[in-house]
Amino acid sequence: MQDQRLMDYFHFDDSELQDNRNGHFSARQNDRLFGRHNSAVREKRIASAILIPLSILLLGWMVYLIYKDVAGATGADIGAIILSGLFGGLLLLAGSYIFRISFLGPTYLLKKAQGPINIVKQSQLTDNGRSVRYELHVGEVVFNLHLDATASNFMMQGDRYVIYYSQGVENDLREILSVEFMA
Repeated sequence: MQDQRLMDYFHFDDSELQDNRNGHFSARQNDRLFGRHNSAVREKRIASAILIPLSILLLGWMVYLIYKDVAGATGADIGAIILSGLFGGLLLLAGSYIFRISFLGPTYLLKKAQGPINIVKQSQLTDNGRSVRYELHVGEVVFNLHLDATASNFMMQGDRYVIYYSQGVENDLREILSVEFMA
């Protein structure tokens, strides 16, 4: 049985810790990591659903103006033809690109850091005065989390811990998944 304070503070349970020990994410951790991605996909597809038809309308307008000019042979709409073609083409490219990247999913790696911990208090000057935050250092790994002082009440400087965390492949963001004390 793990220390309940660690489980409560970092929001994990025994089964998730066991899954992390075995080298994979738990179902709940997968939902949490990839759930953020699903809402971003929905937003990208909505943007594509707006941009692509709008670009087709602009390109259709350009074709209509060209046909009208050829039939009437006035050449008065040349500016409108160029602008509708330019904006229609750019919107089509942007909508297609956004739609394509909506199929790319994030990749997360399960990593482990172990060793003595160091909780570092950092003070920053902000617009509203001073801000205090705590960072958790485990060996060479730094977790840029906003730990509060309650973590330092049960995680003592120099104690040895194993920390399982996710790290994005596309970015270097780290998220602590589970923690266990090493006796």
